[in-house]
Amino acid sequence: MLVSPAVRFALLGPLRAWRHGVEIELGPPQQRLLLSVLLAYAGKPVSLDTLVDLLWEDEPPSSAVNVVHRYVGTLRRLFEPELPTRATGSWLIREAGAYRLAVDAESCDLAEYREHTAQARKQAGLGDKAGAVATYISALKLWQGRVAHGVAAPARARAIFLDMDHEGCRVICEAADVALEAGRAADVVPYLRLAVSLDEYNEAMQARLMLALAAAGNQAAALQTFETVRDKLASELGVEPGPELTAAFRAVLTPQTVEETPLITPIVQPAQLPPDLPAFAGREAELKYLESLLPDRPTGLVTVAIDGMPGSGKTTLAVHWAHSVADRFPDGQLYVNMRGFDPDHVQLTAAEALRGFLDALGIAASRIPPSVDAQSALYRSVLSNRRVLVLIDNAREIADIRPLLPGAAGCLVIVTSRSRLGGLVASEGAQAMTLHALSAEEARETLVRRLGREKVETEADAVEEIISLCGRLPLALAIVAARAAAYPHFPLSAIIAKLKQAKGTLQGFRDDDGELDVHTAFSWSYRILSPDAARLFRLLSVHIGVDTSVEAAASIGGLSVPRAQALLDELTRIRFLTEHEPGRYLAHDLIRTYAIEKRIQVDSAEEQHEALGRLLDYYVHMSYAAYLRLPPHQIFPPPPAPRPGVTLSEVPNLTTALNWFNSERHVIQLLVKTAAEHGFLPHTWYLAITTQQYYQRRGLAHDWETTTRIALAAAKEAGDPYVLARVHRSLAGAYYLLRRCEDALEQLKITEELLTQLGKTTDFAYLYSNYATVYSELGREAEAVAYHRRALVLYEEAGDRKGEAISLHAMAAGLSMLDKNVDAIGLVNRAMDIYLSLGDRHGEGNCWECLGLIHKNMGDPEQAVSCMKRAVEIYREVHALAEAANVLIVLGDTMNSAATREALSAWRTALSIYEELRLPSDDVRARLTAHGDAADLAATQSTTAL
Repeated sequence: MLVSPAVRFALLGPLRAWRHGVEIELGPPQQRLLLSVLLAYAGKPVSLDTLVDLLWEDEPPSSAVNVVHRYVGTLRRLFEPELPTRATGSWLIREAGAYRLAVDAESCDLAEYREHTAQARKQAGLGDKAGAVATYISALKLWQGRVAHGVAAPARARAIFLDMDHEGCRVICEAADVALEAGRAADVVPYLRLAVSLDEYNEAMQARLMLALAAAGNQAAALQTFETVRDKLASELGVEPGPELTAAFRAVLTPQTVEETPLITPIVQPAQLPPDLPAFAGREAELKYLESLLPDRPTGLVTVAIDGMPGSGKTTLAVHWAHSVADRFPDGQLYVNMRGFDPDHVQLTAAEALRGFLDALGIAASRIPPSVDAQSALYRSVLSNRRVLVLIDNAREIADIRPLLPGAAGCLVIVTSRSRLGGLVASEGAQAMTLHALSAEEARETLVRRLGREKVETEADAVEEIISLCGRLPLALAIVAARAAAYPHFPLSAIIAKLKQAKGTLQGFRDDDGELDVHTAFSWSYRILSPDAARLFRLLSVHIGVDTSVEAAASIGGLSVPRAQALLDELTRIRFLTEHEPGRYLAHDLIRTYAIEKRIQVDSAEEQHEALGRLLDYYVHMSYAAYLRLPPHQIFPPPPAPRPGVTLSEVPNLTTALNWFNSERHVIQLLVKTAAEHGFLPHTWYLAITTQQYYQRRGLAHDWETTTRIALAAAKEAGDPYVLARVHRSLAGAYYLLRRCEDALEQLKITEELLTQLGKTTDFAYLYSNYATVYSELGREAEAVAYHRRALVLYEEAGDRKGEAISLHAMAAGLSMLDKNVDAIGLVNRAMDIYLSLGDRHGEGNCWECLGLIHKNMGDPEQAVSCMKRAVEIYREVHALAEAANVLIVLGDTMNSAATREALSAWRTALSIYEELRLPSDDVRARLTAHGDAADLAATQSTTAL
C-alpha cells in the first residue's frame, strides 16, 4: 500500500472520491478532468505538457500551466484539508515537471480492477477456471458504467479514456470465455448486459452475451439479442451481422452445446507490410525510442506519428520497425499508402483506405456500409480483442487518419507524414517523432551496406565527400550508392565529379531509371504549399546564412511579421524548414538547392534582386542599431532608409545588441561577401564597419579582418575617399588585434593621407589615438604618449568627453611604463571620473586595468592584483573577452612569485580564450611551459572560453 486508504477514488463509472467514507465534492469540470487524467494514468507521473494538452483541446491559454498548478493545490486540500498552504501532501506528488497521483489497489478502483484481472488471467493459465471466474467477477463488479462518466463529452473522447473502455471490453470478453468453459455462464450475464449497453455495436461482446444466455438456459433471450443487434446494424449502419455474431447465432440454433462451439469464425490474418530494406542501417536511437513505446502487456492503443522532410527515410524506418515487431501482433499487419503528397495519384480518402482494410480482413463487400463513420465502426468491431499492426504511410490530413485508428488496446498504429501531426498527438495521444538527416556515422554505415565495407574503407576520403554532398539525406545517399553499385569498376571520385558538375542544382541526385529523384520528392511537398508560402520558400533562398530569423524572413518577403510567421509555420509543418531554436529557422542544404532552382525558374530577376536588397537592408539597419548600443567612440553616418517591406525590431540595450550579434555573426560574414558580389557596395562597408566594435570586444580578429578586406575592395570600387579612410582605419584595428603592428601602422598612414586630402581634421583625434595604441604595443611608449597628448587636445577642443577619457587612461599607461607613476595615477583617476559620469562600464574596466599596471610598476603587487581582478570582472560583464585575456596574462605575471598556482590558473584561462578566438598565444604558452605546465596545455586546447 502506497498511502493510507483514508481517501478512495472511483473512475470506472462516475468520477467520485471519498474521504473517511464521506463523498468529496470534486469541483468544476476542468478540475474533475484533471483528476480523471491522473487516475487514468494509475500512479504514473503525467507531464505538465500532457496535462495541458488533455485539458485544452484547442490552443491553451498562456496561463494554462498556472491553472493546472492551482487545480492541483485545490485537490490536495480536498483530500487533506489540514494540509498547509503549498505543502505537497501524501496524494498528489510533484516529480520533475510532472504530477503523480499516489494510488494503489486499496485506494483506487482502477488499480484494484487491474490487480484482480491479472490474478484471474494467472488462474486461468494454471487451469483453475472456477477460481478465475470468481476473480473476474470481483473485477467486473468494480466497473459501474462508462469510464469517467460525468466528465464533459469532448474530454471523455480523449484517447486515454477510450483506451480504458477498450480495456473493459477485452476483459469482459475474457471473463465470458472462461465462464463458458467453466460452465458458469450465468455469472457473467449481468456484466455482459452492462457492457453491451455501453457499446451496442461491439459484435464481440454481443456474441458472448448470446452464448452466455444460451448456456444459462435462456435461448429465447439469446435469439432476441441477435434480432435486436441485427436490426440495429441494418437500420443505423446499413450492414449485416459479421462472422463472429453470425457464428454465435448458429451456435444458439444448433443442438450441440454452446461450450463446444467456436466463438468466432476464423478471420483473415493480413500480412500487408512492404518488404524490409536489406541495406537498412543506422537510426539506432530512433529504434530504441520506438521500442520503448510498446508496453510489455497491452494497456491501450499505441499510435506513433513519424514526420520528417522529404527523403529522410520515414517509410523505410517505419517498415523496418514494423517488421521487427510484427510477431507481437499475431492477428496481422495492415498497410496503406495514403498518397498524401503524390502528384501522380489522387490522395486516398479514409473511405477508400477503410474499404481496403475491411477487404483485407475478409469482410464481404456487401457488408461494408457506405458512410465513413459506419465503415470505421465496423472496422473497430472487427479488430476488437485482436492485436493488429496498422501502418498508415504518407498521410497528409489528420481527418483521414482518425477513422483508421482501431479501438483495440492491443493494436499498434504507425503513421508517416511529411507534415507535423500535432493534432494527432493532442487529441489521440499519439507519440511524435521527427526524423532528421543521418549522422555522419550512420551515413557511412549506409554506404557500407550498399557498396561493401572494402570499397568504403579503401576510398574513405571520397566517401566523406559523398556524405557531405548528400547532406546525409537517406534518399540522396541511396541514389548515389545505386549509381556507384551500377558501375563497380568506377572509382567513387567519378561519382563525385558527376555530382559536382551539377553544383547548384539537384541534377546529380536523379537515378538512371528515373524511379528515384530528390527533385521530384521535394516537388510533391512544394505543390501543396499555399501560393504565399511557396513564394516565401523560393525567396528565402537568397539568404545564404545558416539560419534565418522571423524578422529577416519577413523582410525578404516584404511581409508583416505575423504573416511571415504564419508562412514559416506552414513551411515547418511540411518540414521544408526546421525551427532549431525559438524563432530561428534552417533548411537542409538540398532543400535550399531546390528552393534556388524554383526561384530562378519562377521569380523575375527584379523580384530576386529586390528580395536580396530587402534582406541586406534589414541586416545593415539591425547591425547599425546594435552597433550604436556597444557603443562606438566615433559613430559612422547612418545608412539610407530601408526599402519598403523591411521589418526591423528594437535593440533597446547592450545585452540585446550583443545577443543579436552573437546570433547573426556568421550570417553577416556571408552577407558581406554576397553584397559585394551582387553590387550592393554600400551594404558591404556598412556591415563591416558596424560589426567592428563587436569583433573588437569579442576579440574576433580573423572575422574582423576578413569582412573589412572585402569592404575595402568595395570602397575602392565605389571610389569614396572618406569611406576608404574609415575602412583602412578599421583594418588597422584588426591587424593590431592580430599583433600585426607594422601592418596596422601601414593602414593608419594610408588613412592619414586620405584624411589630409579631405581636410577631415575632426577625424585626426581618433587617428592619433590609434597610432598611440599601436606604438605602445611596439614598446615605443614615448611616441605613444606624444600621440595621446595630441589626441587629447583635439578631444578637448571638440568637447568629446569619451575621447578625453580614452586619451587620459591610455596616456597614464604609457607614463607608467616611463616610470612616471604619480602623474599616471592622476590621469587615470580623471579618466575614471569621466567614465563613471558617462556610465561607460567598458571604460571603467580600462581604468582598472591601467591602475593595475601602474601599481605593478610601482612594486605594489597586492594592489595591482586587486585592480586587475576588478578589470577582468568588468570585461567579462561586457563580453570583452580578448581584453580580459590580456589582463589575465599580466595578472598571472604579477602573482607568479607569490602565488604560482593562481598565476597558472590565470594563464590557462587566458590561453583558453585565445584558443577560442584564434588569437596569437605564443606568449602565454611560453609562460605555462616555463613553469612545467606543458602537460596541461593539450587539455587547455579544448577548453571553452569564458
